[in-house]
Amino acid sequence: MNYYYVKVLPLRRFGYFSSEEVFSKGDCVVVEGNFGIEMGIIDSIVEETFENIEKVKKIIKLASREDISGIQEREEKAKEILSLSKELARELKLEMKFLKAAYNTDGSKITIYFTADGRIDFRELIKEITKRVKKTRVELFQVGSRDAVKLLGAIGSCGREVCCTTFLDEIDTISVKMVKDQGLQLNPTKISGVCGRLLCCMAYEYPFYASCKSCFPNIDDVIKTPRGIGRVIENRYLKNSFVVMYEDGLKEEISLDQWRKVKDNETA
Repeated sequence: MNYYYVKVLPLRRFGYFSSEEVFSKGDCVVVEGNFGIEMGIIDSIVEETFENIEKVKKIIKLASREDISGIQEREEKAKEILSLSKELARELKLEMKFLKAAYNTDGSKITIYFTADGRIDFRELIKEITKRVKKTRVELFQVGSRDAVKLLGAIGSCGREVCCTTFLDEIDTISVKMVKDQGLQLNPTKISGVCGRLLCCMAYEYPFYASCKSCFPNIDDVIKTPRGIGRVIENRYLKNSFVVMYEDGLKEEISLDQWRKVKDNETA
């Protein structure tokens, strides 16, 4: 059995899939998705074997030209319906920002994604859209700011495409505590992403900093060093050191090894 990490279109969801066939990175495939038969692109080949195999969905086949052209046709039609939805929402005076419209594989349902401040009563809007889109089930789905960026895509402050559209399957909860524990300044322009929320990448190195905390003194701790008694004012986790300020105002960088030697001598 071969395993693959697949970007499922058109909403850029990621998931693990298996197949007896051999595929290459970038191949367009037909998969058993969360919403029935869907299309996807092989993002990477997975070398590991999954213990919980029932959670890994199947790749049905390599996508044909007809399959790919079908996607393109549905995407063009979805754009037209998205424009129609914007126009109807204006007529109904609904404060909604429309993001994307996407058909399911067989074209029997279209989902229209939007953001709004607070809850929106869009029942009348659905009725009006349905009148113009016959033989198609219409769903409106409100998403938050993070999911909005995932749907549309964007370039992050790092200069690369944002993580949520390239490889993140689920968006983790990011807290201010993660930022503080990494010694970063709480500057909104530096720690916020395109979505206006805390950067997802704040979670990548957090386990390292969390593990370091148990080895370092706390900020404002009064400790003994080879020079004397001082107060900890900064931890430098990547350098395995911290900065101490003494009563005379002098600052000194102390390595963990130096500090441990002082502590060992005290307990000897």
